[in-house]
Amino acid sequence: MPITQLPADQRFFADLLSGLVLNPQQLGRVWFASAPKTPPAGSLCLDLPRLEVVLRGEYGNKLEQAQWTLTQGEMLFIPPRAANLPLFTRSAMVLSMVFAPAWTGMAFYDCRSGGTPGPLRKIEIAHQQRGEGEAMLTALTLLSRSPQDQQIIQPLMLSFLHLCRKSVTTRADATPTRPQFLYQSMCNWIQDNYAQPLTREDVAGFFNITPNHLSRLFSQQGTMSFVEYLRWVRMAKARMILQKSPLSIGDVALRCGFPDGDYFSRVFRRQFGLTPGEYRARFQ
Repeated sequence: MPITQLPADQRFFADLLSGLVLNPQQLGRVWFASAPKTPPAGSLCLDLPRLEVVLRGEYGNKLEQAQWTLTQGEMLFIPPRAANLPLFTRSAMVLSMVFAPAWTGMAFYDCRSGGTPGPLRKIEIAHQQRGEGEAMLTALTLLSRSPQDQQIIQPLMLSFLHLCRKSVTTRADATPTRPQFLYQSMCNWIQDNYAQPLTREDVAGFFNITPNHLSRLFSQQGTMSFVEYLRWVRMAKARMILQKSPLSIGDVALRCGFPDGDYFSRVFRRQFGLTPGEYRARFQ
């Protein structure tokens, strides 16, 4: 839907997100907030993932010194149960987003004189945050444990911002088209069946469409190809298991839809730059 046909507040946030995704060269480092044992007074800690994007000026997270001065294009991702304390010491414009299962909340802050301002504009966009969006949020939460992997994190964040823009440019009262409904249904089904040895032909057959039609749906409705999306889902699950379980690498591979541990290890190393064993060692 053209942005000009949206309600005023929705159009405002659609314009902000368009400015980000259409100028990716201006986007900078993605920082991650941590989860303190006891959140300090005044800090914000939710069970939902959040994202702060610095649109102009300087903004910071007072809880972590390395994050006191975030400049234009830099972002702060706050995983579930992590905390941040906004720091507005200079003029700044910030886009703040919170992601719930059925809606996304967006707020715009424009601080010109220090202090902690209230939002000038805010909106909630109703949706079902499953499928591709859920996989990306899970991956970003897991990547918060290895924030130095910016060559992986930044392209993923750009894809996620594209998805946010797509969500905000859809009218809340609009009925999903058949392609939109079918694409979302496939994403949800893959989320539930990723451990099976899935191929493009398998999924297309289950939904009674051709493999080429499936590929077109992922190209037109999402920001990842079918193969990329399936890999992100499986890798997100694998990283979670490696962090929390003593299962062998071969068992982790089988639980995540890979035929054997050697193939899984090669894909994991190509994706993240280290082996599953090396990744697990970071959490021992």
